[in-house]
Amino acid sequence: MPEDKYAYLILSLLYLLAWLVVYLKNPWKKGMVRVCAVGGIMGVLAEVWYFQDYWRPPTLLGVGIVGIEDYIIGFALFGVGGYIHSSFTRQEIDFDRQTPAKNRDLFYLWLIGCASLTVFSFILKIHSGYVTFLTFVLLSVYIWIQRPDLIYPSIISGLATLIITLVIYYLNFQILFPHFWDTYGMLDAPILGTKIIGIPLSEILWHSSWAMLCSMFRGYRNGVYYIQRT
Repeated sequence: MPEDKYAYLILSLLYLLAWLVVYLKNPWKKGMVRVCAVGGIMGVLAEVWYFQDYWRPPTLLGVGIVGIEDYIIGFALFGVGGYIHSSFTRQEIDFDRQTPAKNRDLFYLWLIGCASLTVFSFILKIHSGYVTFLTFVLLSVYIWIQRPDLIYPSIISGLATLIITLVIYYLNFQILFPHFWDTYGMLDAPILGTKIIGIPLSEILWHSSWAMLCSMFRGYRNGVYYIQRT
């Protein structure tokens, strides 16, 4: 069995493999790479909230220390969740229909998400697992209300990412590191630690709700609409 310090790295690389599959099928490769580069930074910053009450994973640098693994998985998850829809469905951009860009609105949503995690997790001491899932869902609903046409790609992306997550997590945390979450997770709160085929429910909810949300960023920010390819 590999040493525990490689558990998070292997997880990140498995997601990077999924990212590569999405990338090869995606028509907007340059844009995808740029978005994912920012996503990597967000993966690092996210540990500000998650190290306090969610998990303290081993990295190549030590337990509970931010490492290259955080950047890799942030990079990969922005790509998989954000672009899997455009890679594997028959929808394409409708160039005859477009609304003004909403870069500022998307930035405000990002600020709201960060504020939500900070206030409810740090100040009110609500477990970040609950806060993250509810924040992702509520922000998704907010975009759905404004852009009902994005509900379909959002749900499809969430379900597809859920399947990918189940496969990756089963390989990593059932076969290679079955003790990982009992050793390095902090999921004793109700529901969060409930396991499905050895995978914490909180992780299933996190990844699927994240994909639901980030799959809409491009369409919402750029005012892009999609049509079915013939």
